[in-house]
Amino acid sequence: MPVEQGGQFTVQAVDSLNDAGRVPAVALDKDGNPAITYLLLLHILQKGELPVPIVPGQPQPPAVLLATRMNDVWTRFSLTKQGATPLGTAGGQAEGISFQDGTAGPVVHTSLVLDGQGKHHAAWSAATGLYYDTDTGGAFGDPQQVVGGQTYGAAIAVDSTGTPWISFYQNGLRVAHLAGGSWTVDDVAPGADPGGTAAADTAIGIGSDGSPMVAYGDAGATHFARSSGGTWSTEAVGAGAGGLGLSMAVDQKGDPHLAYYEASGAVHLASSSGPGSWSVSQIGRANATGGASPNWSTGIGVDGNGLDYVAWANTRPDQTQFWASPGGSFRSEVLPDSLGGANPTLAVTPDGKTVAIAWYDSVNQNLELALPSARGLALAFSPSPFPTAGPATTPAATCQPNGTTVSVMAKNISFDTKCLAAPASQAFTIDFDNQDAGVPHNVDVYTAAPPGGSHLGGAKDASDVLIGPGKTTYDVQPLKAGTYYFQCDIHPTQMFGTFVVK
Repeated sequence: MPVEQGGQFTVQAVDSLNDAGRVPAVALDKDGNPAITYLLLLHILQKGELPVPIVPGQPQPPAVLLATRMNDVWTRFSLTKQGATPLGTAGGQAEGISFQDGTAGPVVHTSLVLDGQGKHHAAWSAATGLYYDTDTGGAFGDPQQVVGGQTYGAAIAVDSTGTPWISFYQNGLRVAHLAGGSWTVDDVAPGADPGGTAAADTAIGIGSDGSPMVAYGDAGATHFARSSGGTWSTEAVGAGAGGLGLSMAVDQKGDPHLAYYEASGAVHLASSSGPGSWSVSQIGRANATGGASPNWSTGIGVDGNGLDYVAWANTRPDQTQFWASPGGSFRSEVLPDSLGGANPTLAVTPDGKTVAIAWYDSVNQNLELALPSARGLALAFSPSPFPTAGPATTPAATCQPNGTTVSVMAKNISFDTKCLAAPASQAFTIDFDNQDAGVPHNVDVYTAAPPGGSHLGGAKDASDVLIGPGKTTYDVQPLKAGTYYFQCDIHPTQMFGTFVVK
């Protein structure tokens, strides 16, 4: 993976296979470890190029991916359904994010937030609807379709009770929240129109009273909606134009801070101390020949001292800009290795020591991430393919069945055993304990080591994962006596063993 260091940031390619990284959204956990949602699409081959090889355990396009980092190693997995075979030869099965051939097409937005327990909440708007997925139950399941039909500009926030709130455009501004296991959708600003699909972002946050706040574009201006007791009120943000490429951060007082573009390319920072009270300043400018660009987006973060950090895309020359106000002084710089940078997103820790900026490298079709240089260099990791005959050494079958419950633990990207056993001709369960914080694992049983073996039980596929720390249980149907194989689909070359049924 290309790694460059320059200025105060280190830039790394988190994903570079196929067309990886469109419309990213980045979040940081309490330790400053980044997580990113983004699209994986099929790369259009140019003359002389070879197809990207299929790697066991690696998601295939089209898909919505989540990348997480632990101990300077990146792990990537699919939030959307994947092909049923170990190699994923059926490809990704994400709906509404690509053309039928898996290449980039429809306008899609992704959004990501971590709750107080460090669990991930992801949302994305697509041509076929608005979707949501989370690992609050211990593992990601199949995505929920919140609403059907064309949607734009998805943004997500989570309140103190763990309730997700998602803002989006669909015949105006709408906000959905999960209540009692089902979704309730409010029509906040019917008919609101950001002026096309380019940079048609919404932004959402939770105020000091626990109520949602939403920023959106309408008729070429930035508007803001506040909820109180289930009733929404709207107001204009300042008197100028705007409403494009919106992002929001909420400070420790519960006040909103916004970043956005005007159609002319001017980039603004706005903050509010209460309804109708806005302070707006211009902090930069993007070249805007021909109007708003699909590559436009802003990312904003606020640290514990109330200082703002903003990233935006400057089209033509296509670079990612970073702006910060430490000590109250404005400064701006071009991020290193950001030529062709599009759709940036930003997150910052409360102490301001870690700022993460992710963007799509539209030239090389890679997902890029900039972190402060003091954190050192991180490597983006993909599982290596098995040799044709499977792993170099297959563990000997040394264990015996002991009841219908099988237990296995993952720690430091390793299982605590190389042999599991269950009774023949009886249904059984696999109790799985993932102790690797922020790292996805699963347990999958096969007739033999992939790619030659076929799926028998355990996890549904490589998209069915548990992000640690957490526990889950897999129900497995009765198996005939024999010697089988188990692995983690995300780390198949490091986590595998023999599964005995007798």
